Amino acid sequence: MFSTAMTKVETIEIETQVADHVRELARQRGSSLSEAIDIAVRATLEHDRQRKTGIDLDEVAAIAARFQALPELAPMPSDAEFYDADGLPR
Repeated sequence: MFSTAMTKVETIEIETQVADHVRELARQRGSSLSEAIDIAVRATLEHDRQRKTGIDLDEVAAIAARFQALPELAPMPSDAEFYDADGLPR
């Protein structure tokens, strides 16, 4: 999931409270500080994309699960019901 390639970047200053949050996330995830920052940035970007498009992927998954749980009212017709032995429509 995480790239092992390291790129030297400019040093940034992080407020103490933000640094505390990064450490807490790293502890919860059992990850390094860099991985925790990566997790947070990716989650924020995904959240912003969903908000921009108006599509909530969790909601879409929940709707799909509800439809899959519905009983089958009638079996899907087979090709044999539509086509004869020569492949022509009945």
